[in-house]
Amino acid sequence: MGSVMLLAVTNPVTQNISSVPFLWVLPLALYLVSFILAFDHPRWYIRPAFIGALVVLVPLMAYAIPSLDLELAAPLYLVGLFASCMVCHGELARLKPDPAHLTRFYLMISLGGALGAVLVAIVAPLVLAGYFELGIALVALGSILVLVRKMRWVGVVVTIVSALLVGRGVQEYTEGVRVMERDFYGVVRTADHMSPVPYRSMYHGAIMHGGQLLGDSFRNTPADYFGPGSGYGRLFASLREMQPKKPLAVGIVGLGAGVVASWMKPGDALVFYEISPRVIDIARREFTFLQDTSAKTEIVLGDGRLSLEREPPRGYDVLGIDAFSGDSIPMHLVTREAMAIYLKHIKPDGVIVFQATNRFVDLLPVVRRLAAEFGLEAVNIADLPEGEDGAEYWYSSTDQIIVTRNRKLLEWPRIAEAAEEIADRPGLPTFTDAHHNLLRILK
Repeated sequence: MGSVMLLAVTNPVTQNISSVPFLWVLPLALYLVSFILAFDHPRWYIRPAFIGALVVLVPLMAYAIPSLDLELAAPLYLVGLFASCMVCHGELARLKPDPAHLTRFYLMISLGGALGAVLVAIVAPLVLAGYFELGIALVALGSILVLVRKMRWVGVVVTIVSALLVGRGVQEYTEGVRVMERDFYGVVRTADHMSPVPYRSMYHGAIMHGGQLLGDSFRNTPADYFGPGSGYGRLFASLREMQPKKPLAVGIVGLGAGVVASWMKPGDALVFYEISPRVIDIARREFTFLQDTSAKTEIVLGDGRLSLEREPPRGYDVLGIDAFSGDSIPMHLVTREAMAIYLKHIKPDGVIVFQATNRFVDLLPVVRRLAAEFGLEAVNIADLPEGEDGAEYWYSSTDQIIVTRNRKLLEWPRIAEAAEEIADRPGLPTFTDAHHNLLRILK
């Protein structure tokens, strides 16, 4: 159970912020410290105190499962993880047998830890359609309290309350969902919203990653993060105005619902790089952008950066970087080495667009520093739709960074009127594959 809790708590934190060492080392450290304390000496495991804490924390964690407020949920998860691991490891230490049987005892502990890891890391993605393992683990923790003498009825109450709260969270998570599928890269869901306008959205993790207005009259209409006022919308409109007859070569790292395809014209070439087969399948089944686009379209399956690294120069007019699950940032996509790969694939006057919309991480100064190091300019296009009818689903607030050395493009009216200078952050180093400091860019 300690191993299950470690991984089940680590998943929501790293998948909603970023999968970087300090965010998974902290839960691991709490797990190991609890193990050390429990087996060092009986005085560290104060049974009434830790079981009492678990009685309170398990239902609270179950209540917080649907929450997107990680400033509140993450500390609660971490405190709850430590308390649960202290109880699990403390009870294990109390069961320590005669020294003659210690070899078998510690072997079984090792097997139990490995089994917990297998259940969460391998079995859960295969058998669970969503991130339900934390809720299951909390209900199991409550049931363990039933085994503690003098706590059985308390354990029964905790188990029932936790199960009800977990059930509420599952209901919220699945309400209105048309499709929910999971692989090792995350959970993909689609849901229809019928008011104020019919709209189908795609969620990867807890965050919407594109969507489509429903109905034949809106077919192939760009919306949400890719509307006319977004960085992508203004960029494509500007490029068409500057050179009306020139076909565009476009590459996008991260498929989502495929909304960018709605901006393409006959003669254009569009390449999507997508790591998740589930996303590709759902984008084709649930949305029509890939079928409706008039561009020659290709989908490359695999990690976007590695795919670009293996390919010869593509000569893209536009290369978009938008391969994020939830709010998690794959840091290997915003490093000096990654930037060198992107530049290999764009034309001299080409454009790189970074999706910078994020609740927890401020990518703006990171991209500005990368652009400056390679002699490019970077501006942010902040699309903040006003409250017109239908705006709730038509468009979404977004930040998209345009990086280029094409001064004419940056001065074009559609870009210039919305472009915002990105403030430098003194002391922030250029991110590299060997070193990047997420702490410095947390919002």
